[in-house]
Amino acid sequence: MKFRIRPLDTLFFRDGKPFSMGEDSWADGVFPPYPPALFGALRTWYIFHHPALFSQVAIDESEGIVIQSVQYRLPAGRHLPMPLDLVEPEEKKEAEINEEEREKEYRVIKLVLDENAGALSNHPLPGLLLPPETVEIKSLEDGLISHEGDFENYLRGNLQEVKVRRIKDCAQIEPKIGIGRDDHTNTASDSMLYRVGMRRTTDFEILTEVSLPDSYKKKQGPSLLKFGAEGKFVSFEEPKGREYAIGVSKDTIALKPGAFKIYLSTPAIFKEGWVPNLAQFGIKAELVAAAIGKPVHIGGFDMVKRKPKPMYKAVPAGSVYYYHTKESPDVILEKLQGKSFSDLLKEQGFGIAYVGNF
Repeated sequence: MKFRIRPLDTLFFRDGKPFSMGEDSWADGVFPPYPPALFGALRTWYIFHHPALFSQVAIDESEGIVIQSVQYRLPAGRHLPMPLDLVEPEEKKEAEINEEEREKEYRVIKLVLDENAGALSNHPLPGLLLPPETVEIKSLEDGLISHEGDFENYLRGNLQEVKVRRIKDCAQIEPKIGIGRDDHTNTASDSMLYRVGMRRTTDFEILTEVSLPDSYKKKQGPSLLKFGAEGKFVSFEEPKGREYAIGVSKDTIALKPGAFKIYLSTPAIFKEGWVPNLAQFGIKAELVAAAIGKPVHIGGFDMVKRKPKPMYKAVPAGSVYYYHTKESPDVILEKLQGKSFSDLLKEQGFGIAYVGNF
């Protein structure tokens, strides 16, 4: 089943760093939200629509929800986190920079795999991802690549340069100042002033496809749910029309033999640090290069046990892995396309990946 989540107000999602009013004055946030926030909203929606409203049966059944895909919809169509082997040229002409700021589209180029770079390095993999020729580059934060054409061309291996969008242009930071309140007197507490960076979205929607428990009975019409740390409302409904199609079909990509790459559309938690375990899918392959970002910290608070959840380091969305293999392309697509590569919390939507050519 597909869902369309449309913000009706500002939103705020905490990152994994500890925050205490009185000790810290600024609470860091993330956007788009990590999978646990989305998973929690889906469970709330399911429990609310269950015939046995808020019963233990409804709560237990909601644990059977599985997130299968997550994308973002802008006025220009569906988007995914930009692959991290796409980078921004350091030097751009002033006219191009002005045009990018006006159109909110930013030119990025694709790194090239070099397995014979001959560089002296403690890099653990045999290949390096290098810019073409002598172009100086820099990473582009919070990039989004269009699913319609661009991302599919990227997976086919036909994309060398593309224009992407950025989260900052469709979800601007709007600071909010608050103060802690005494539970007994309902007056402001001393030394409890804090500030958070709310996100004010513009024509931004979260699209997700999920597997629901077998006992689910379809409900019609949209719902209003509280979403995020500040409990602001979003519209939660089933979308209609082809423009809300989600995911990438294995039939879309003609995978070439001998090599493939894996792109993570959501963060992934691996037991081996930053390396996926392909053995869980019965695939033998050699990792030759990777483009991964800084780890993100996944935590939270357990409302039932009344204590913090375990903190995990996750590989960020957009990370890309390059492999050599002797496996058949059809086997790779059948076993890997659209699957979760995360070793933990698969059901929450961690590690949803897509396979393509170099």
